[in-house]
Amino acid sequence: MIESNAPTNGAPPPDMVDPLLGRVLNERFRILETLGAGGMGRVYKAVQAPLDRLVALKVLNPHYNDEGKDPGFQKRFFLEASVTAKLRHPNTVTVIDYGKTDDGIYYIAMEYLDGLTLSQLLTQVGPLPWARALNITQQVARSLREAHKVGLIHRDLKPANVMVLNQETDHDIVKVLDFGLVKSFIGDADVPQDTSLTQAGIILGSPQYMAPEQARNVADPRSDVYSMGVVLYQMLMGRPPFLAQQSIDVIVKHINEPPPSFGSVWPGHGVPAEVEALVMKCLAKVPADRYQSMDEVLDGMRRVAHAVGVSGVFSGPRLTGVGSGPRSGPIQASAVGSGPSTMALDISVEEAPPRSRRGLMIGLFAGALLVGGGVIAFMQRASSSMPSPLPAHAVVQQPGATPQAPAPPQPAAQKAAPATDTPSAEDEDLALAPLVRPAGSMVQFTIDSEPSGARVKYRGEDLGTTPASLEVATGEDGRARAEVTVSLDGYVSQTTTAVGTGASKHVLIRLKKKPSPRPNRAPDSSDKFKDNPY
Repeated sequence: MIESNAPTNGAPPPDMVDPLLGRVLNERFRILETLGAGGMGRVYKAVQAPLDRLVALKVLNPHYNDEGKDPGFQKRFFLEASVTAKLRHPNTVTVIDYGKTDDGIYYIAMEYLDGLTLSQLLTQVGPLPWARALNITQQVARSLREAHKVGLIHRDLKPANVMVLNQETDHDIVKVLDFGLVKSFIGDADVPQDTSLTQAGIILGSPQYMAPEQARNVADPRSDVYSMGVVLYQMLMGRPPFLAQQSIDVIVKHINEPPPSFGSVWPGHGVPAEVEALVMKCLAKVPADRYQSMDEVLDGMRRVAHAVGVSGVFSGPRLTGVGSGPRSGPIQASAVGSGPSTMALDISVEEAPPRSRRGLMIGLFAGALLVGGGVIAFMQRASSSMPSPLPAHAVVQQPGATPQAPAPPQPAAQKAAPATDTPSAEDEDLALAPLVRPAGSMVQFTIDSEPSGARVKYRGEDLGTTPASLEVATGEDGRARAEVTVSLDGYVSQTTTAVGTGASKHVLIRLKKKPSPRPNRAPDSSDKFKDNPY
């Protein structure tokens, strides 16, 4: 979030006075100051009458109010406001009011929040301890679970769209922002499908957090699962899984490359294998290989918390600073990579460093209140012989403001390549391959046992004690297979063939105790019960 006196993309120069400052919209909202601005509009701090309460007021850029340029604008704007107003979960930002003034100003009034965006928090404190990261993620999952249950998907989840509030000193309270790209996936009379916020030829989302299928303008609740996995990856490792100089390259990586293992990003990360396996399942390329719902994600996090012996992950205190709990993520800036970490196709405001006072009062994150926040426009060409290509002439906007801990990224100048009528060789190289499990990719097996501490061997090689990690290449059918032998004193050794798809697979082997010799005794006809072998 930026302060009102900080220069912002899309904001008027310092010598120009914003005509809306001091104005009262529809006799209810008196505008006090600018909180942020972007390509699609501005966000103001305002006072609502007659309640005299602060609100964050999202006002659309007048350029987008011209019905002649975009006949469906008004319908899509009020659709966004109405569907967001349906959401009531405490981890979701509250829409208070929305409307249009007589002179054509469109606005949405939302609750005014005191806190930091997750993007700011990661810049301020660096990668988070994994227990705290799980605590934040489960609140995000609960917010999205409610949206999914009413038939809505977010499509633009990222750290800049998550607020961590200052209401508690020992607990994180999270709010999910910016349902501006929300889309209905369940047909109902209240949310008609022909008023989707998506237009033909437009792909919506933020490149670093976009699910592979969103490059084809396809999304369902599992797309939000993927984006949430990227956010959790960044909280733990201090950077998203995929980085590149060009936004188009980031999208191609999401489609084609497996996410880097935690160990390759930071060898001494200290994140339990179960936590990494959860993240990698969220990041599976094929939606069918991910968690299928937010309920499944929450259940997976509970299982992980139980497996690693951590209590209170879902309601525990903040974990900050040295000695405050398990910490994760690379600390040195060099681990982030050489290129800029925020993609230029992500439209959002630049954020100023947090104020020194703890009670930093900020409005709802401006980029999270801009209808077109995180929009990527790609003109897709039709082709009968191959999947629709992803051309290089993407519409490039201002650099986004999702900083990568611990050092804020440096924006890079991006230029849009001119459109051509004939696909170039570069266009052919960027053609979107079908979303299939790539042959020869690796599956990260996590071999666990009950009880734990058992010895694991694979092809005669000692992998150590459970939980143990093992990477195996997939075969032609997209599946990886590993025959492992697990042994523990006092238990029967067990050989199991683990089969997995996607980025990771957790295998739990329950060992049986060796039978103890029974003392000889005379038969007793009155004993009608068998001995309990356990």
